[in-house]
Amino acid sequence: MKKLIVVSLIMAVMFLVGGFSAPAQTQNPASDVKPTFISLTPSLYVHGWPAFTVSYPKDWVDMPPLPTMFFRAGAARPNLNPSPQLTISVSTSPLPLEDWAKVVMPIYVAISTDNKILSDKPSQLKDGTPTREVEFEFVLKNGPKLNNFILMTKKDIAWISITLWDDKGKIGEDLKNYAYSLTFQQGKEEPVKVPPDVRAFVDKYASDVVSGDVERIMANFSDQFLHRGQNKAFFEKYFRQILTQWVSITSEATVTVFEPRGDKAYVDGFFLGKGKGSPNALKGPMAYQQIIKENDQWKWYGNQK
Repeated sequence: MKKLIVVSLIMAVMFLVGGFSAPAQTQNPASDVKPTFISLTPSLYVHGWPAFTVSYPKDWVDMPPLPTMFFRAGAARPNLNPSPQLTISVSTSPLPLEDWAKVVMPIYVAISTDNKILSDKPSQLKDGTPTREVEFEFVLKNGPKLNNFILMTKKDIAWISITLWDDKGKIGEDLKNYAYSLTFQQGKEEPVKVPPDVRAFVDKYASDVVSGDVERIMANFSDQFLHRGQNKAFFEKYFRQILTQWVSITSEATVTVFEPRGDKAYVDGFFLGKGKGSPNALKGPMAYQQIIKENDQWKWYGNQK
């Protein structure tokens, strides 16, 4: 599992930092807006499941998310890449928050020099949810000096990371406030009604993952699948790497977001699973955001970015 996390983070870090050569006041998150992957609400990121929002400055521009990211935005600058930047990632991991820096720092050591941890400590959101914040600076090999602030929290086995990057110095408290604007939306985990064929699809997918048969799993993915910069072939390799260590998913799937759009549909929610040797049920995100009907069969389609 650690190997998988490291590989994913290396991809995110290298793509993001390769683009580098008085924010507004944080808004009160709206509770009735659609998730960002369905409809963008300027200055407010809305996640499907786990259901949360993050505010960012009104004058920041939305940027194409890179591998492992769900969202990215930054402050526009004439003739330069946006900076600072805010990114949002949601992954699945059983690791405790305090282990994060141990996983992250080897990545930066591999791509940079003069790494210096400025802060590594537990914290909490406004509602008391435990978080971990890590702040460090580094110099890219053949690149500029960057500062990085990461705020992390967990919802069951869903790991939420809000990252701020800047090439102008240490991340200020004003910018950190945007990371701390992370707000979980109450009442957004209730199941929604879906057509019988969609229900059959998500249940079949969960069952196929439990089987450990990669061919069965990948039959649920469209050949057109593209998600956060990765295609079907990438995810096939992903499953072959992780299935021996993965959290077992039951056949029970809960859909919390569903919006049909012709032969496609937006869908999100969670699967119920158990950690190996643990009697406690845990929730893991569906993550892929879109499905498409091909030859009368629903398949994962991804966010197509």
